[in-house]
Amino acid sequence: MILSVLAQLVRTVFSPFTQWLVGNIPADWLGSVPVFTIIAFGVIALAVGQRTNPLPVSAIGLLLTGLETVLIDNDVYGSSFGGLFARSHFADLFIWIILVVGFLVLLSSTTFYGDRATFHSLLLISIGGTMWTVMATDLVALFLAWELMSMPTYVLAALGPSRAAVDGAVKYFVMGLLATVLMLFGIALLYGLTGTTDIAAIGAALQSYFSSPTLELSAVATSLLAMVLFVIAFGFKIGAFPGWMWVPDTYSSADGSLAAFLAGGTKKAGVGALMRIMIVGFIVVRLQWMPLIVLVSILTMLIGNILALRQQNIMRMLAYSSIAMMGYLFIGLAVGTQFGAAAAMFHAFVHALMKTSAFILVWALTVRLRRQVTYDELVGLSSRAPFASGLLAVLMLSLAGMPPTAGLLSKIFLFGSAIEVGMWWLALIGTLNSVLSLGYYLRVLRVCYMAPPEDAERLRLARGPLVAATLGVIGVLVLFINPSIVLDYANIAASQLFG
Repeated sequence: MILSVLAQLVRTVFSPFTQWLVGNIPADWLGSVPVFTIIAFGVIALAVGQRTNPLPVSAIGLLLTGLETVLIDNDVYGSSFGGLFARSHFADLFIWIILVVGFLVLLSSTTFYGDRATFHSLLLISIGGTMWTVMATDLVALFLAWELMSMPTYVLAALGPSRAAVDGAVKYFVMGLLATVLMLFGIALLYGLTGTTDIAAIGAALQSYFSSPTLELSAVATSLLAMVLFVIAFGFKIGAFPGWMWVPDTYSSADGSLAAFLAGGTKKAGVGALMRIMIVGFIVVRLQWMPLIVLVSILTMLIGNILALRQQNIMRMLAYSSIAMMGYLFIGLAVGTQFGAAAAMFHAFVHALMKTSAFILVWALTVRLRRQVTYDELVGLSSRAPFASGLLAVLMLSLAGMPPTAGLLSKIFLFGSAIEVGMWWLALIGTLNSVLSLGYYLRVLRVCYMAPPEDAERLRLARGPLVAATLGVIGVLVLFINPSIVLDYANIAASQLFG
């Protein structure tokens, strides 16, 4: 594996630093050292930002966090705080998604509010929370990490450029509060039934309940109710049915860099946590939760795509598109197999690159034009900003699942995992939804390249967002050429999750 070779090279070069970490930090803390680092730099950025731009400090903190993630071997030092949080290939895949998204967001943050201490501090603390969310192996630890991830983003959402940002932040907060209540209710039910909050121990306890010859109806009903509550709670958090309503208002009114982080980072953390709960904790009732996940997947795809077709505002279109993408991802979870989980993780990585880059690019246009970007503002973009138009075209093609982009492969893997277990009809529904999405993705290309420009003025976008979007585009093209870079790691992560 390419990633393994690179990781071994980095560990060899920085072995003295690794030895220092191992010798000076308690073994039970080592797995969470990257999280401590990013939170510490969030505090430092708050202090430094009172006098100067904290962007360099934030970038150093993020890069150091990534370096520590590589150096601290998850097989040796993965567990921390008595096993409440654990590094693993599964957790690390989502951690790298979060770190990549965080890096792209920092690059783009120069367009609006990116020189403020508040932005950087809250963003870095939220990144730490997302990392702990995917590492959590205990439901109470998951709840604490969930709140650490969410609370800063509520504030950041309200710091948008218009009064509408406050309305969007309030909707986001209310839905997040509802998700928290539902999660706590589910945790209470499972603790009352099994006497533990450890996810693996819950799975073992449910296994014994359902394999008992004297199966109690109350235990079955309690476990299924808890499972439904978790699915609904995470649906509110990641913007899937039935909790999708806050997404378009929040994404379109907030700072575009935050929208990129929500779409590419916190959503993926929620997906990772839900996959761990369903596959590790509720695997014994897989036949019961599969129809529920299938229903959520279908409704999420339909709602996202149909409502995206009606949008004129590009940020709202991308928000509804993000909802639909969660529906595609749920296909891999609904399948309930190792291949399905690996396909879902690959799609999560690709979607993070695509959606983060798209939000960043459209936000750069919004700041440059000083108004919300609609299809009318994109008319003739190919002649007014050819490089940005080219980046946007590749991203739209990838989101639509067209060659030569990784978006095509991620959907092929997802639909293929459904066909493998005989759920061809679910793959067909996903394919039809992909065809439906062409109505708004290809419309962007049409207005950019086929409509004559009304204004011949050249648009010069900020360099940071262009660099960030360029890196995202390079990523989706490279993963089309060589998907094994991520897919091999996803397969290992999936086997570890099911193991």
